[in-house]
Amino acid sequence: MGADAHCRDDDLTAAARHLEHALALEPANPDVIGMASYLSVALGRLSTAIDLAEYSTAHDPVNPLTYDAAGDANFRAGRLDEAIARYRAALSLRPDGIHTQYGLGVALLFKGDQAGALTAMQAEPDEGWRLTGLAVVYHALGKKAESDAALAELIERHQKSWSSSIAWVFAYRREADAAFEWLDKAVANHDTGVMSFPTEPLLASLHNDPRWLPFLRKIGKAPEQLAAIKFDVKVPQ
Repeated sequence: MGADAHCRDDDLTAAARHLEHALALEPANPDVIGMASYLSVALGRLSTAIDLAEYSTAHDPVNPLTYDAAGDANFRAGRLDEAIARYRAALSLRPDGIHTQYGLGVALLFKGDQAGALTAMQAEPDEGWRLTGLAVVYHALGKKAESDAALAELIERHQKSWSSSIAWVFAYRREADAAFEWLDKAVANHDTGVMSFPTEPLLASLHNDPRWLPFLRKIGKAPEQLAAIKFDVKVPQ
C-alpha cells in the first residue's frame, strides 16, 4: 500500500523508495512488478515499464489489470499494435473494466482507425473516461459540436476530479492556452493524472510550446528531474 499511496500523492521519489523496498522483499511478485511498471511510466522510462508490464502479464495471465498496464506502457511508447493487443486481452478477461475501452480507443485513434476508436469510446463504462475519449475522437472526426458537447459535459460534471483529462482534450484540439490553464488546475486539484503528464500522448501538441518545459520543471517533472530519481529495477529472470 505504501508505494501505491505515494504514487497517488504524486511523490515519485518516495514511491521509488517504497517500491524498491517491496521488490527487495518480493522481487518476483507480479503485483509489485505491475506497480513498478506504472512508476516507470511516470518516470519516463518506457522501455523498462513495458518489460515489467509484460512480465506481469506472463506471470499473472488471468489478471486484466496487468494487460491494461501493458497496454498503457506500449501506447505511451508508440507501440500501437502491441497496445491494442494488450487492451483487447484485458477486455477478453473483463469486458466491463474501467478505462480499458478508453485505452483501446486512443490506441486505435493514433493507429488511424477513427471508427474503431469511436466504437470503443462509446462502450467505455466509466463516464469520465468516456466523455474524455468522445471529446477527442469527435474532434478527430471533424464533429466539432459533438466534441464541444462531450467536453462541456466533462467540465460540468467532473471538472475537479478530471482536470487532467480536460487538459488532454484541449491539447489534442490544439487549444494551448486552455490546455495550460487546465494543467495548472490539475496540479492545484492534486489530480492523479499529473503523474503521467510527461509521457501522455494527448499532450504532444504542447511539447514545442515555450511554456511546456518551465511547467514541467515547476512540478518536478522535467526530463532531468525525472532522470535524477533513483529507481533501479530489473525484470526477474
